[in-house]
Amino acid sequence: MHTVKNYTKPTYKIVGRYLSEIGKYLGQGKPITEALRGFPAYYLYCRNYKFPNEAELPWINHFAYKKLESLLKPDMNVLEFGSGGSTMFLKNKVKSIYSIEHDGEWFKEVVKNAGAHPGLTLNLHIPEKENNQDFPDLYKSVNGMYCDGFTFQNYAHAADHLPDGSIDLLIIDGRVRPACLIQTISKLKSGGILLFDNTERNSYQPFLEKYLKGWKSEKYQGVTVCHAFFSETSIYWKPSE
Repeated sequence: MHTVKNYTKPTYKIVGRYLSEIGKYLGQGKPITEALRGFPAYYLYCRNYKFPNEAELPWINHFAYKKLESLLKPDMNVLEFGSGGSTMFLKNKVKSIYSIEHDGEWFKEVVKNAGAHPGLTLNLHIPEKENNQDFPDLYKSVNGMYCDGFTFQNYAHAADHLPDGSIDLLIIDGRVRPACLIQTISKLKSGGILLFDNTERNSYQPFLEKYLKGWKSEKYQGVTVCHAFFSETSIYWKPSE
């Protein structure tokens, strides 16, 4: 599962896809400065492809990854929604990780790759069938595959028991991200860091504007770690009280 062996992608295919992504950005009126600056990284990611968990890198925008790397401290406590490359990347760089995943098969892969590691807690919360119950739309995944008819309510509430103000870094890169934001924003320390992936998606905008109003933020667009398509990742800092 999720392995690619002995494949080196031809340069012309890499450049062709890259130019296609640049064209999309131009068509959308997005700035392409970072996209152009990121070509060397893009080439390396695509030339000898690895999945993020194999490369032990977070599957986010390339420059957001480099910024995150500069922000990490060994005494940090991390809460993340969406296990995988980010988990592998962080496990030797921070004090603790409380990671929440929804996919049972993928969870087995992460457990196998991560091994027994102090400070790492991996949690599986698979979605539940709606069973004609009146679950709020907030718990229904609109961006994930194979999610129709399921609710992610337990997944979004999986960190409810953590004390408020106990997390230094919150990563939201899984399912029902607005619900996860609402439920866990209080867990983040004053001055803590929030990384929210794919902030280009229109469905997230009302929640980001409402719950993160007044937060310092940096937006990173263009080249994605271990991926041929461009994306956007934003990093926020919770205001000091």
